[in-house]
Amino acid sequence: MTSSILTTLALLIASLAASLVLTGSQPFWADDAAVMLAIGHLLLTAVTIVGALVGAARWAVGLGAGLAASLAVPAILHPISPAWIVMVVTAAAAVAGVLGTGLRAVVRGRPPADAPPRKAAGLALGLLAGPLLVAVPQPSGVDAADWVVAVGAVGIAVWYTRSGLGGLWAARLGTPLLAVGSLLVVPLPEAGLSAAGFLLLTWLAWSVDARVAAVPLAAPGRSVPIPAELAPGEILDAAGLDSRGRRKEQK
Repeated sequence: MTSSILTTLALLIASLAASLVLTGSQPFWADDAAVMLAIGHLLLTAVTIVGALVGAARWAVGLGAGLAASLAVPAILHPISPAWIVMVVTAAAAVAGVLGTGLRAVVRGRPPADAPPRKAAGLALGLLAGPLLVAVPQPSGVDAADWVVAVGAVGIAVWYTRSGLGGLWAARLGTPLLAVGSLLVVPLPEAGLSAAGFLLLTWLAWSVDARVAAVPLAAPGRSVPIPAELAPGEILDAAGLDSRGRRKEQK
């Protein structure tokens, strides 16, 4: 458990240091775009930490490794500074911890029965990455319309994970609107990257996995009738039923 806490702490410090690097002197991305990038990275980092330490979610391992490794980009594009050094050192420690035993010590070996399907988890996490999809292709800066698209993606992610059928349809109808919106607010040809990302999320939103995660086929804690032929014999005997589900005659 200690190694897991140290790994997530290194990831958090690396993300905070990256925020200082992105918004510091001689930034590669303009100030407003750098702020959006920093917010997006910190948001996904927080979700990863909660997913690993609280939910013991398997996806936290891959996402944590990806977030730490992605900091190689600002490390290459920005000059060396105290924040740069902290970012590089802690990101390297986070990668080592994630790929080693750091997070694997608390993450389940197998997904639980009630875990969301992979496509559903990918949809939610992809929507949370909306600020990154908008800001990464725009080093020259973002404007108010870009913030609307980025915040809209995060809002749909929250709605989808909490509101059942309503959240499902918000994702199914909202993601293509985000794709169109990105084409309108992000300059060409950079808009292609943002639009492609949101179109991928649209495909995930219309998948069976996304529907099952939002509207389970059977509500937890409720009984579901099954044919007597599928029930174990000991259960039928305990209930006084024969193999066809009929009450046995008392002798």
